[in-house]
Amino acid sequence: MGLHQAKSPARPAFRRAAAYAVAGALPLSLSLLSAAPALAEEPAPAVQPATPIPDSSIRIGTMKLDQPFFLTPEQTQQINDTSASAESVVAQALEAAGVDHARATYTAKTVITDALIGASVGATAVSPIAATGAVIGVVAGLIAGLPFAPIGLVVVPVFGAAVGYAMVAAPFAALGAGVGAAVGAAEGLLSTPPAAPAS
Repeated sequence: MGLHQAKSPARPAFRRAAAYAVAGALPLSLSLLSAAPALAEEPAPAVQPATPIPDSSIRIGTMKLDQPFFLTPEQTQQINDTSASAESVVAQALEAAGVDHARATYTAKTVITDALIGASVGATAVSPIAATGAVIGVVAGLIAGLPFAPIGLVVVPVFGAAVGYAMVAAPFAALGAGVGAAVGAAEGLLSTPPAAPAS
């Protein structure tokens, strides 16, 4: 007759966890930016010129770093290619909006750099709170893994710690990336682009 079923309390928590998992996958979205659909019959040439980057360097936007010891040259090149693809997509969007080529390229680099810095700052700032989330995840993992002992007492707590940390850190990393991208866009559009090096 007019009976209402109570909603399961697990469902909103599941949706929240799914949203945090998606937010945690933001770095993967950089690699997917290169798969943007073509808007014309012939694809437009890439905005970013292929500049040779030494195998021992990582370039993300305006940042250039030495290759860490734990990365192979192939992984370093993948990072550089992903960064260049993201810059190209941002620069093409700016040029389509009427921004000139030099400013669009410079702005794309500052957006990518500042978004990365903002994500790092956001994740680092919240790390003490996220560590508490990891501890809660470990405890929940121990309880959930008890029926699957002994393996469950090893694997499930580790998974719980990772999920607990990510559920707290990912939104702040995403917020930091958004703020950083906005700062980078303002910096790139308002400041004078550096002069192109003489060839």
